[in-house]
Formats: sequence, C-alpha cells, structure tokens
Amino acid sequence: MARKLTRLVILLCVAPLLPGVARAQQDAEEEPADSSAARPGNTLVPLPVIFYQPETKLGFGGLVSYYFQIGDRAPEPGAPFQPSNLSLVGIYTTRKQIVISLGGELFLSGGRNRVAGDVGYIKFPTKYWGIGNETPDSNEEDYTPESIGGLGEVLHQVARGWFVGAGLQAGYRAITQIDSGGAFETGVVPGSDDGWAIGPGVLLTRDTRNSTVFPTRGGYHQLRAFLYDGVFGSDFDWGSFTLDMRGYIPVFRSQVIALRALGVATTGVPPFDFMPQLGGEQLLRGYFQGRYRDRQLLAFQGEFRTPVWWRFGAAGFVGVGQVGDAFGDFSGGGFHVSAGGGLRFEIAREEGLNLRADYGWGFDVGTGGFYLSIGETF
Repeated sequence: MARKLTRLVILLCVAPLLPGVARAQQDAEEEPADSSAARPGNTLVPLPVIFYQPETKLGFGGLVSYYFQIGDRAPEPGAPFQPSNLSLVGIYTTRKQIVISLGGELFLSGGRNRVAGDVGYIKFPTKYWGIGNETPDSNEEDYTPESIGGLGEVLHQVARGWFVGAGLQAGYRAITQIDSGGAFETGVVPGSDDGWAIGPGVLLTRDTRNSTVFPTRGGYHQLRAFLYDGVFGSDFDWGSFTLDMRGYIPVFRSQVIALRALGVATTGVPPFDFMPQLGGEQLLRGYFQGRYRDRQLLAFQGEFRTPVWWRFGAAGFVGVGQVGDAFGDFSGGGFHVSAGGGLRFEIAREEGLNLRADYGWGFDVGTGGFYLSIGETF
C-alpha cells in the first residue's frame, strides 16, 4: 500500500512537465536524429502534494524530482518519449502515516534498457481483519508496521514491445503497535514476527500501449516470479507469482474500455502483509486495502472512460475479486463486487494525464470510499 502511495505521489510531478516533454518530442521528430536541438534539457521540480484515500484520509507532503536524458541513442520510431527521473518524496497523513522514499527510473539506449527502483522508510498505521475470503467486520483491529527497504528492477528489450528482466526486493519490517487482546498479541497472525524479507525475481513484460499515462489502445502483460528464502538472508520463506494482463479498446469516437485481469499465487506461508490483498485505490475501490487477503488471488476489473466537455471526463467501473488458501477453494459465488464512477480533469492535454476523483462501493461490506489522485488506476 505504501509503495503504491509513493508511486501515486511521484505522478504529481509529471503534470507540469508533460507539455514541455511533448513539445520536445515533437521537435525531435522534426529535427535530424543527431541534432542536439532534439534533446530537452534537465529539469528540477519541487512540488507540494495532496491526496485522499480511505486508507490514509487526507495526505500531504512534498516532492523533489529531477528529469534528464541519458545517452545519445534515440528511441525506436513511434516509441513514446521517456525521460529518466529521480524523485525524493516525503508524505504525512492524518492517520499519522509516514512515507519517505527515494526512487526513480532510468531509460537507457533509447528506452531499450530500463532500471527502476526505490528505497525508503515507512510507518503506516492500518487495519487487519484476518486471513480468508469471508473475514467478518468484527475481526477489525489496528496495528502499526514500520519498515525500511527497497525494490530494484532491470529490464532489457529483446523484441519490439517485449522485455525480460530481474528484480530484488529487500526490507526489514517490525510491528510496533497492536491492539490489546487482538490476533497479533495472541500470535496467530502468520509472519507477524519482526524480520527481513529478501528475495530475487524474474520478469517478462509485453507492452504495446500507445501511452503509459492514458492508454487508448494496445495492452500491457507482465509475469513476475519472486522467491524469498533463507539462502538470500530472508527470515521468511515463500514464493510469489503474479500475472497482470491489461487491455485497452477504443470504442465509438473517443471512448475507451479498459480491462484488467490479475492473478497472484504464492507458495509456502507468506507473511500476512505480503499476501495478495483485495481493496484499495487500484484493486476493488470501495473496499479498504487488505480487507480480504490470503495465499491466492484472482480479480477482474473493467472501466468505461469518456470525455464529457472541454477538459472534463467521466468513468464508470466495476470489479470482482476473490482470495483463498488454494485456487481450488474458489467458487462462482465467492467473488466480492465493487462498482462506482468518477470525474476526470485533464491537467496535461498532450499526454492525457488526469486528476481523478472516484467513489467506489464495496457491495459485500456495504461501505464506500472516495479517492482523489493523479492518473488512472491501470
């Protein structure tokens, strides 16, 4: 959840840069490939940030981002311009959550090689309802994890739109505050002991989207596999496999249907906070992040996105998801349902970057949530 927050906040610094970036790309198309005029200069951007989510309530802080280009090799014809970036983020929320992170992305050899990562400190009071697909509301309890660590990934383009790569995640997490008499105190929460989680991984990605900010056609498909084991210094042993498939279909004149299917499988017994989870800003809006969690997850989401007038747009969405100890436990009647809608305001026309205000309703729990952020959920 906290890493998603960091990425969300980093998007805020993109908005004022996109018009200049788009102009630089247009200039690059008009100038010879070896012209220095086709290359934009470096840009340093300090910005205040503000957002709202049910898991955080009101959040605010600051961000400093540095955008630059590495090397002289031009992107492939038709590829989107992708400046490298480094960002330092500091966030505080009204729920007394703290996120401090340094991260970024480097696009090398015209985007054919990509390096991404972040390191940071997180203190994130939140809620826990137990493990399983049918945990009751009465199980709710508060706990506060503190962690320090990072994630790094390297991708190499092997064919047009295809990337292979490797990653490493390493972090130390401690539970610093719990409810008296709750599940954490009784020791029944798997992986709630303090310790290191360290694991390498491999990635296979196919990306044919026409935009990474607001895609209107193409697709994004990624397979990720990570192994956490004592051999690498981890105090917890488990494996995680994720298949994320997204498609974007243009319809009518300017409307888009966006679809996503997500499957996550784990082996062993992952710590409770590394288990696949439903809810939150990106998966089943209307449910609290982590409302349902277990070893396996399957979810589907769909959105209909349409312009309305001037820079305003709208979207309607629906999602279903289920978790379980094994995929064999899944049933047709076990899916949790989320639906809602929202407004969009285009803050960067050249790239279609939107300010997004959504309200999602979680039908099973009978509650909803309001989300104010930058960019689409997928």
